[in-house]
Amino acid sequence: MHSGLCLTLLSVAVLTVPIPAQPVPETFTLTVPDGPISSQSGSSVSLLCQVSPIFNIKPFEVKWYRSDDINKPTLLYKDHKIQEALMDPRFRGRVSLTGELERGDASLRLERVTLEDSGEFVCYIASNKWYEKARVVLAVSVTGSQPVISVAEARGGGSQVNVTCSSEGWSPQPRVTWRNKEGTEITNGQEVQNTTDSQGLVSVSSWLLYSPSESDWLSCIVFLSDEWKTEGRILPALPGGDSKKGFTVNQVLLVVLPVLFLVIIICALCFIIVFKRKGQIDQGLNVAETKRLIKENPVQSPANQTTSDNKDKLEENPVQSPANLTTTDNKDKPEENPVQSPANLTTTDNKDKPEENPVQSPANLTTTDNEDKLEDLLLGKKVKEEHITTDAKTASLAIRLSQKGKRVQYVKAKDKPDLQQSIHVLGNKGFDSGQHYWKVKIQDDDRKEEKLAWYLGVTKENAQCPLTPQNGFWVLFYEKEVGLHVYVDSVKTPTRQTTPTTVCVFLDCDKHTLSFYDADSGSLLYTFNDVKTTDTLYPVFSPGKRDPQPLKIY
Repeated sequence: MHSGLCLTLLSVAVLTVPIPAQPVPETFTLTVPDGPISSQSGSSVSLLCQVSPIFNIKPFEVKWYRSDDINKPTLLYKDHKIQEALMDPRFRGRVSLTGELERGDASLRLERVTLEDSGEFVCYIASNKWYEKARVVLAVSVTGSQPVISVAEARGGGSQVNVTCSSEGWSPQPRVTWRNKEGTEITNGQEVQNTTDSQGLVSVSSWLLYSPSESDWLSCIVFLSDEWKTEGRILPALPGGDSKKGFTVNQVLLVVLPVLFLVIIICALCFIIVFKRKGQIDQGLNVAETKRLIKENPVQSPANQTTSDNKDKLEENPVQSPANLTTTDNKDKPEENPVQSPANLTTTDNKDKPEENPVQSPANLTTTDNEDKLEDLLLGKKVKEEHITTDAKTASLAIRLSQKGKRVQYVKAKDKPDLQQSIHVLGNKGFDSGQHYWKVKIQDDDRKEEKLAWYLGVTKENAQCPLTPQNGFWVLFYEKEVGLHVYVDSVKTPTRQTTPTTVCVFLDCDKHTLSFYDADSGSLLYTFNDVKTTDTLYPVFSPGKRDPQPLKIY
């Protein structure tokens, strides 16, 4: 019993003795990535820095700075807190320590990366007895604009055309690839030219001689890598010119069908107008015929019926006075040549065709009819219009919001490069069921300048570039040089070549469709039939890059 008690007391004593903390080494080293860290403009990136051996560095000084400016720290951690007052103003609100200092991790998190952030950063960690520093290189890439492709007649004529592809706003210098419909790369005869602007962004142009008969279409791909690329397509034929093969069936149909449709509409309108006028003329002829018969066959009184000649005429054309109209006479020819005076043309006579040609006055066209026309034409049923404003927290840096979030305008920040590939803002409402529609004014009637670019549609809250359905963007684009287009399977695809002044966006969450209409004419611009996602969808509005004219949300 005494031995058991002694063993118990010994166990309690061992458990209550504190374990000494891991000693801090007098020297240490830093572990950082061997090569550059790549990041896309507008995204976030982590610059890794780890002490070795691993120990608690919370009491130490941790400092990140640019190698060319040690006096302005990107981030300074000292005395157990971040010293924001001493940091470089360019990085305030964009940097943080994401690692666990207790485990020796001093990694830096950099938000909203810009091209100016490219370069060398230094990780510096110091104790009272020792310090170490290591260098981390950040390489920022910027994806440029969608390629603009044009076709011109080649020098000397012949069967070839000169096809040009141009894109701007890239960093670093991109590569260009031409492919035909079969996906085969075209390398013969192409030339490439690159120019760099004052902001360090590269514009690239490539051109080649091509025979229109070689393929139905050409593809121009401008890219930095398989992940960061843009593509445009074109039919390599001269505008208004005849290709070697002549007009295709599709080209003929594109010309003939609209003309035929217009002729049918005009004929239908003419038929309606003639039909209405015929009804009015028939009513007028009834009165005129009655007056003519009375004039040619005057009603004679008994006093005038004295001579045999009068009797003969009366027998040939018996027009009798009311006194002579006996029952027997009426039975002989009651309906042979009825002559009625205007007074006898009663309302009953007009009852034969009361509704043959209904002609309504403007007073009969009620306000309700005019209000329902657009909804019935576009939606086919009553759907409440959504009154949407924008969410300022989701706006790009180059967007200005006004009129309580209903007016969206592109404004370039002073002394700062225009680096963002996607310039848009999300709506304040999200939808995951039911039917919804909203309208956006693209072009004011009193403005003479045409809007250069814009895009509208829906997106998931945390969707990433590029703006394709695969990444959660279902949008309709407009560019002056290209026209209306969408992305189908990550490929730029043109739609109806029209320039609407007001666009109606209709989202049917139950049928997984998104449709765009010209709100003025009621014509359909395009429909996405595969908007399938479990996430909430938010309206997205873009006033276009480098286009000062605003969008207005109804």
